Amino acid sequence: MNILDLRGSVQFAADRHVYKFLSETPYSSISVVGWEPGQVSPIHSHPDADEIYYILEGEGLFNDGRREVKLGPGATVVFPAGEVHRVQAVTRMVLYRVQAGADRHPEPVPDWPRR
Repeated sequence: MNILDLRGSVQFAADRHVYKFLSETPYSSISVVGWEPGQVSPIHSHPDADEIYYILEGEGLFNDGRREVKLGPGATVVFPAGEVHRVQAVTRMVLYRVQAGADRHPEPVPDWPRR
């Protein structure tokens, strides 16, 4: 059993969002992520892993190429394996992130896929 300290693990940086990995197994990864306003992830996917975000603090824009949704504390968003997506912080934001899958690496995507 692992007991995780989410709030005590949060870190922020002016130039990038900061992932603090709290637990990893062969099939999952749990992290807490600190974002400053305006920070944006690149457009990307995780071909073989689901990515799940729970918003602990702040607000962000979550985009899957079809729609962009502004979410705040208490909301959860699930990007299934292979779904192209991007996240942007509107305010200072803290996310609880779970990646489920054996191969969790991100694949950069140059632009949104045509639908």
